[in-house]
Amino acid sequence: MEEKKNIVIKVKYPGTGKKVEQDISQLKIITEWNIKRIVLAFIGLVLFIGVLIFFFKLDTKNTDQPVQSALPEKNIAISDQSKEINKSVIRSLLAFKIDNNEPVGEISLPLKLSKKKSTSVYYYVELTGMEGHSVYHEWLLDGALITRKKVNISNSNWRTSSRQLFVYNDKTNWTARLVDETGRLLNEIQFNVIYE
Repeated sequence: MEEKKNIVIKVKYPGTGKKVEQDISQLKIITEWNIKRIVLAFIGLVLFIGVLIFFFKLDTKNTDQPVQSALPEKNIAISDQSKEINKSVIRSLLAFKIDNNEPVGEISLPLKLSKKKSTSVYYYVELTGMEGHSVYHEWLLDGALITRKKVNISNSNWRTSSRQLFVYNDKTNWTARLVDETGRLLNEIQFNVIYE
């Protein structure tokens, strides 16, 4: 026959004259830090911030090299909406695509875009006689600066562009402008966006 084994658990209770608070006050709190997890979380955070910075800086590179776009080519005539302020600006316009550092498909204003699809628009500027200087492409929405791109000019005849991604928004009054390193306005194009 099998012999039954009984399990016995002994619990110590404080005696009748002892206080329970004395035992609790003698307890120590021990905190253990998992250094490995903390270091991994920190490295992950740094990598995430690095990737965000990389993608935001990618749009601010100098565009004196050809830029390719996945958008279909749209050939539309432009009414001269740019405000020529400086004789250094030979031409300026908005386009849907830049190919071989030249605008393709000039845009007629007001700009008509889809509510359901984001669209890239390029602000193209050709400059002369500004070698050794810097200029800034600025995109403003209702007077608030959205993006700013610095361009260093290293030739007497210089073509450059900047890109702005348009998504549906209630605000529609845009300005694309060119300023020099002192903040002096060289050129600007003011336009409205109509979302259909």
